[in-house]
Amino acid sequence: MGDMLEESVEGFIIQWKTYAASVELFARPEGSPLIECLAGERVLHVFERTNPYISGTGQTRLIINPVAERVVKSDQTEKAVSVTGLSQICATGIVLQRWGKMVVVDAGIPLVVGVHEGLPDDVAAGDWLSFQSLAPIHGFVVPTSVPLSANALDERDGI
Repeated sequence: MGDMLEESVEGFIIQWKTYAASVELFARPEGSPLIECLAGERVLHVFERTNPYISGTGQTRLIINPVAERVVKSDQTEKAVSVTGLSQICATGIVLQRWGKMVVVDAGIPLVVGVHEGLPDDVAAGDWLSFQSLAPIHGFVVPTSVPLSANALDERDGI
């Protein structure tokens, strides 16, 4: 998993479930591979990677997994997510964790970001990063049968 590719959907969920965002899922348009959700104050379209169509509607936990070509350190110290296209975002946030080519960024919502070019060696927890995602953003619905560990991010930011 250190090279961005998960060994399995279940393994990805187990590894990153701590950083699942609380979202509201909306009804899926018939035939669409994308699900629409309200995450923080933004409506996002994500490609559901979990068991096809388990998402339903309503409140759930979702690992939001954008992929970027690269991330850059930012002088901006304000969390921000902007929708830039269908299933694409631009975000700035603080690094919570890094692992291989993955970095968890708190941009007002937790984002588990895969980085094609890899992360600069000096990126560490507490740094501010910005990135533009590629389409589509992946979404992993955390099933209620998978126990969630306590998430300090949720408690701190009310996510």
